[in-house]
Parts: sequence; C-alpha cells; structure tokens
Amino acid sequence: MKKTILKIFLLSLIISFAFAQEVDISGYLYLLRVGNVDAVKTALDSLKKVYPNSVNLKYLEANLNQDGEQAIKIYYDIVLNHPDNEYSDDALFKIVQFFYAKGDYKQAKNELERLKTLYPASPYARVSFRFPEGETVPFANKPSVKPADSKINCNYSLQVGAFVDRKNAEKEKDFFESKGYGAELRTKFKDGKLFYLVWVGCFYNRNEAEAVRMEIKRRFGRESFIISTLEVR
Repeated sequence: MKKTILKIFLLSLIISFAFAQEVDISGYLYLLRVGNVDAVKTALDSLKKVYPNSVNLKYLEANLNQDGEQAIKIYYDIVLNHPDNEYSDDALFKIVQFFYAKGDYKQAKNELERLKTLYPASPYARVSFRFPEGETVPFANKPSVKPADSKINCNYSLQVGAFVDRKNAEKEKDFFESKGYGAELRTKFKDGKLFYLVWVGCFYNRNEAEAVRMEIKRRFGRESFIISTLEVR
C-alpha cells in the first residue's frame, strides 16, 4: 500500500514538473525560418499535450498563425498575463509592428511606450524610432516599405545573405517579406563573381538597425550585419 502511494506521489510530481517547465523553442523558430512549417506544426501539437501551460509554445503558435488578428491576440495574452516570459518583449514589439503596418500610428506609439516602460532593458526599448511627419514609430518592418522606395531617410539596412544563385536569394527575400520585413535584392561583384545580396529593413540610425538585427537573431537564429546604404545608393 505504501509503495503504491509513493508511486502515485512520484508520478504526480513528475507530471507537475513537466507541466511547469518551459520549452526551448529556438530550434523550432529556426525551422520556421528555413520554411519547414509542417514539421513545426506537428511538433507543436505534440508539445502542447505535454506542456499545455507553456508560454513559449503560445509564442511559437502565434508565429505560425497566418491570421494577423489571431496572432496579435496571442501576443497580447503573453504580454498581459505572462510579462516575465523571455519572449514577452518580442511579443510586444510585434504588436507595435502590427499596428504600424495597419497605419494605426497612435496605437503603435502607445504600445511602444508600454514596451519602454515594461522592458527598459530590452534592446527594443533603447531604439529611437520615427513616424512619418515627425511622429515616432518603428518603420523597419512594414511589409510595403523597402529601403529603395521608403520616404523616410534610409541610412542603414541589414544584409542577411549573399548568394551566387539568384533563386536562393529570392527565396531568402520572400521568407523575410512573409514575416513582415521589407526586403530587397542587390548585386555585387567580388573576385570576379556576381553575388545577389539580400537586404532587410530601412533604418534612420544604427540603433534601429541593431535592434532588428538582434530580433532576427533571436527569432530565427540567423546572423546579419549592418550596412551603410549611404555608401552605395
């Protein structure tokens, strides 16, 4: 009888421990970056059964969600109910981007101020943004804005890749555009070879570029570097 009670007690501890643990989703975010969406969806369905209370999995689910409105609801849930989660500042930054992309600059600015208040140590909170007409809003990730055609001064961009094969470069460009980033292709000759460069974002200063560089590394595990567009435009 005592052994049975002990087994039940240990089992309950194991279950409680499993439900309390967070899931490392960095690998799944990488799979999303390379386009392996189905594998991530399958893994998410299984993981949610073991970790039904995982906030990280909620964040992953929002990244998978093709419905922007539904994704924003999940991001809000993370920010409002789990403000100490490791992805909470990312979630709030995506909310800022969402409202900016809709043209709701007032709401975007309000959410940006919330981010600075709640997460003063976040790299996103240290970025100085600009609205068109002198307002202040992040513009680097608006889907329709690209470095070449933005009306805002574009002094910096991020180079996320250099490819010999144009198709691979276009695939990389399409990936970032599908995630809401402005992207464009550039060409460069080096050592007698033609390279296709993929640039992401339109930034007024290096602080803005650095914040998005860190976001890309955190979300997708992808390195990029800041380039001065003034030297090549």
